[in-house]
Amino acid sequence: MGLDRVSRRQFVSGLAALGSLPLLPTGAAAAQDFAGRSLISSGFGGSTMDIIQKAVFDPFDKATGARSTQVPMQSAAALARLKSEAGNPQIDMYQFSGGQEDVAKKEGLIQPLTAVSQLDDIPVGLRDPDGSWVAWAVIAEGILYRKDKIKEPPRSYRDFLKPEYKGHIAFPAITNGYGVDFLVMLARAFGGGEDNIEPGFEAMKKIKGETIFKAASDLPSLFGQGDIWIIPYDSGNAFKLQTSGLPVGFATPEEGSPAVNITAVVAKGAKNADVANAAIDYMLRPEAQIEIVRQMRWTASNPKTKLPADLAAEVPDVSQLAKLNRALINEQRAQWIERWNREIAR
Repeated sequence: MGLDRVSRRQFVSGLAALGSLPLLPTGAAAAQDFAGRSLISSGFGGSTMDIIQKAVFDPFDKATGARSTQVPMQSAAALARLKSEAGNPQIDMYQFSGGQEDVAKKEGLIQPLTAVSQLDDIPVGLRDPDGSWVAWAVIAEGILYRKDKIKEPPRSYRDFLKPEYKGHIAFPAITNGYGVDFLVMLARAFGGGEDNIEPGFEAMKKIKGETIFKAASDLPSLFGQGDIWIIPYDSGNAFKLQTSGLPVGFATPEEGSPAVNITAVVAKGAKNADVANAAIDYMLRPEAQIEIVRQMRWTASNPKTKLPADLAAEVPDVSQLAKLNRALINEQRAQWIERWNREIAR
């Protein structure tokens, strides 16, 4: 699941809002003096990277005297770069969105986090038990719906089978990671799960005549035409659609919101590992997490983050996230794709 660019309108408004923010309170990171020190991190590119720079790295630099730079690259490319520079990393810190942190840990490419004062506050499942990585934000999946067509927010993945929505549903192909998660959550909603996917396929067969799409870039046209009312996707894309003027809402299903973790790691042997650790600590601060929620509607990973009411209504709380068994899913994914192509796609 790649990270899509935010709209220009959203980005510009985000920068305007950030320009008026006070400096984050002093603490473990701010107490350190990194004047003249550099920090190089991978970033996700586009205006997503720019918003993260403004919300996190620029305030961190102002407080500590560091100079932070993000190098744009998607997660797979970032892992490849980390591997190629093993033993002599030129990038101190990496951000991932596809589970690459586990591979990096297994291959000995990263080092345990130190001096991250808020690490223990992060729930199990959003941090490595050995302290090698931490999720500093979460892209939460759920149900996107047109508020002018569906007056009461959907409550469950079971709602996709409601007869009144027939002909007005779209869902992602299984080649899209969100499509796999939709299949799993349908299975859970009807008594199955990762270890029993049959209820998911049975439910999906009942809507296989609906619109199937490939990527997030299809969402504006699908919702914009007015015929599609309900789609399983994520809170970040719901926000992008809202900023473009479409009457789209986001609902957290009662089965929970599957999550894409946005993680941070420190490269083994990084020249500025201490600066990287302090920056990760900054990422976990409630003040920084609130700004990420505000600008992109990513869920805060730190349970101590108390969102304003307007934001809390638009993203799931960390306690509402559904933990999926990604290892079990990956073991069966090829088999599921073959079956999906045979039974659903045609």
